[in-house]
Amino acid sequence: MRKKRITAEELMAQLQRDPAYVKRQAELADAHELREAEIALAMRPLLQRLAEQGYEVSDLRELVLRHAPLAPKVVDTLLEWLPKIEDGAIKEHIVRALGAAGAPFPGESLAELFDRSTSEGLRWAIANTIAEARPGGITDWVLERARDPATGKAREMLALAVARLAPPEVANAALLRMLDDLPGHVALALAEIGGPYEATVLEAKSAATRGWVKREIEAAIRAIRRRSRGR
Repeated sequence: MRKKRITAEELMAQLQRDPAYVKRQAELADAHELREAEIALAMRPLLQRLAEQGYEVSDLRELVLRHAPLAPKVVDTLLEWLPKIEDGAIKEHIVRALGAAGAPFPGESLAELFDRSTSEGLRWAIANTIAEARPGGITDWVLERARDPATGKAREMLALAVARLAPPEVANAALLRMLDDLPGHVALALAEIGGPYEATVLEAKSAATRGWVKREIEAAIRAIRRRSRGR
């Protein structure tokens, strides 16, 4: 006899009647509240400094929502506090806020933090901010980390950073060497800077791909062709 299937609502009702489940959920909620309080306490000096500069916000998400693109003095403050903060979650908040910088800034501190960190999430956030904010002084570092498989998942965003920081002739060559490893993300990058030769390489690659990767490659080819016709 087949077992009757239950709905998600029925399953949740059963769980809510389970004392062990209810206790565990309460423990998780308490732990989350405690963690949020720890973060708020550690963030207080930085938020106070921002308030003194005229940016009174409850957290860095609000800072970005209300004040992006961030002014240079705000960016300088975030960079100043980045090495002072020990908490990895707060470092990630700062790094993500820097992605909303209104103008390029020196990127050495981000590169140093990336190399010191063992957190895959923080490293990916740093790579994303580098791609979005395009900081200066780290182009060679970006090229080196992007081509190294040991860099891990952060290579996905570093591919885009290569396209935005390196000269096109250097970036295109570097990206094509990464194509087999990161076809979808390299296609995203080549959509911005690739030329006719890169489009030809992508066309050959497209035949062996499927799903979202194939869609990104085809979109990149169309973007490159449009750009080439416009010249």
